[in-house]
Amino acid sequence: MTTKTITIREDVYRMLLSIKGTKESFSNFFERMVISRRNLDKLKELRGFVEVKDKDALLKELSEKREEIRY
Repeated sequence: MTTKTITIREDVYRMLLSIKGTKESFSNFFERMVISRRNLDKLKELRGFVEVKDKDALLKELSEKREEIRY
């Protein structure tokens, strides 16, 4: 695997270090950030393509599913 060296300011490094997982490598951290950004961009692209007839029912169902996943 090829590696690359990047240069960042010390203050930026400290900010990244504070949000990176303690057992997570910087490569894994950056990968997670990129993937999460792609997902966010994809959701933004899809915005407006779905018609929600009962927003409250949808939010309730999403909330219930989140609770199921957490436990």
